[in-house]
Amino acid sequence: MNQNVNNFTTFNGNDINNANVINLPPIVCRRVNVVHRYQIINQPHIIEDVTQVCNHVIKRHQTYNRPMCFENTDYSEENCNNCGNGFNFDNPVF
Repeated sequence: MNQNVNNFTTFNGNDINNANVINLPPIVCRRVNVVHRYQIINQPHIIEDVTQVCNHVIKRHQTYNRPMCFENTDYSEENCNNCGNGFNFDNPVF
């Protein structure tokens, strides 16, 4: 059997074993496959929160009155014979 002869049957049922077969070059039919490739790039952003503490020291001088009592006693002796209280400083009676 000849390898170039194929066993084909036509649409009307007739056998075409005796037909000549011509091999044509292939017809290129292209299909487009779209491939989505995602490239994710992480770019970190550093946000620096700078807190500046300003200490304001206010020194207030307040005046408080602190009463201090000083007692000055002047002591003197007098001759009180006629004072009327009956006490004689020169001759006390005990």
